[in-house]
Amino acid sequence: MRSFIGLAGLAVCSSVVLAAPTSMESRASCAFSGPTGAASVLKTKTQCSTIVLSNVAVPAGTTLDLTGLNEGTNVIFEGTTTFGYTEWLGPLVSVSGTNITVEGASGAVLNGDGSRWWDGKGSNGGKKKPKFFAAHDLKSSTISSLKITNSPVQVFSIDGAETLNLESITIDNLAGDTTGAHNTDAFDIGDSDGVTITNATVQNQDDCLAVNSGTNIIFTGGTCSGGHGLSIGSVGGRSDNTVNTVHIENSTIKNSQNGVRIKTVSGATGSVSGVTYRDITLENISNYGIVIEQDYENGSPTGKPTTGVPITDLTIDGVTGSVANDATDVYILCGKGSCSNWTWEGVSLTGGKKSSKCENIPTGASC
Repeated sequence: MRSFIGLAGLAVCSSVVLAAPTSMESRASCAFSGPTGAASVLKTKTQCSTIVLSNVAVPAGTTLDLTGLNEGTNVIFEGTTTFGYTEWLGPLVSVSGTNITVEGASGAVLNGDGSRWWDGKGSNGGKKKPKFFAAHDLKSSTISSLKITNSPVQVFSIDGAETLNLESITIDNLAGDTTGAHNTDAFDIGDSDGVTITNATVQNQDDCLAVNSGTNIIFTGGTCSGGHGLSIGSVGGRSDNTVNTVHIENSTIKNSQNGVRIKTVSGATGSVSGVTYRDITLENISNYGIVIEQDYENGSPTGKPTTGVPITDLTIDGVTGSVANDATDVYILCGKGSCSNWTWEGVSLTGGKKSSKCENIPTGASC
């Protein structure tokens, strides 16, 4: 039986002496809470087999640092985790390790109180804003049942991950729709292999998913609202510019700027291959139902595609639903010969208009 002692800082089983542990069995179950919880967990996290974070108040300019955890550590969030205000880049929370489990107890919330930073500029200027959750260098690990509200800017930064599962994550930035939230990407993935995101519920103001680089990525059972859609890219201009084998399936995108989106960087090199969008339902999309373009530069399209990041072996299968009357159903802007071997089936979008500006449409696709 676990026995917790203390409230504001570290609590350990009374039978365990706080010395350098030699195995999982010799480590304690630890509880942290209040304004000293973040500092205490930083000092003693490697002495804990289970870390319970209960109503922790993280000081301004401080990361809730859960990096370098011992293999097999279990992290549980309870109550409401809050964060002090200052202008900085974050992250507010950071986790790394092997065979790590991070989970939210029933009713737990990580509240970024992002309105203190929101100024309509996101990460493009104005106040310095902290990213929320750095899930970097996690191996064979799971993050589940977390509810994150009111992120200042981007929520999950997933980088250097190998076999990472994110299950039943809720991201609620609805308040930011009317108070200046911007660049609140839900899941940004880079340089990772084997990331699976299932049953996510997202309300935000930017990409629901953005795969910038990585292999063997799965996003399924998601509901995305208010943002920019389910995206590949932008790809190019980074140290890793390869996206390969991505399955985005059985998901709904509503009240968003875009539905299905692939964007590559103008003049860059890299590759996008083996991407599948299957059984995607769109509802009230304001700009593009499906948009695939090879002309992205400095955050905006140029209208002139380049060929350095080819998009090959793409499958679009069963993208259905509605877009707004002044939106475009499908927009494809490829460089000459740089989009090939596409499968295009079951695309049925209503309410929008046809584009007259598509270029170099691969055989079988339609615009």
